Amino acid sequence: MLQVVVETQDGITVARLCGHSSDVSNREAAAALERVVADPGARVAIDLSGVQMLDSMGLSMLMNVVARARLTDGRVVLVAPSAFVAGVLRVTALDRWFDIRANIAEARLALG
Repeated sequence: MLQVVVETQDGITVARLCGHSSDVSNREAAAALERVVADPGARVAIDLSGVQMLDSMGLSMLMNVVARARLTDGRVVLVAPSAFVAGVLRVTALDRWFDIRANIAEARLALG
């Protein structure tokens, strides 16, 4: 199951995801992430360090969240993807589409 914990740190929203993606958990995680990017100009760091496995639905969820944020001048940065998730992003060439940072400190600077 994919879980989302949201907190605010120094003016940015940090959404920490952990677990495995599945159809049910993706819908719940997507709803939580959509709420996070709903405000115009939202600045969000999505921490992926706790995500062990990400399927095509999980990728789609992340793409939709980033696209939605961009529509309202928001910005989303992916943070510290696990080795598996980083591999998936690389193989799909989505590592060039997403803004990916090594840690929250780098994400905070990028989201400035």
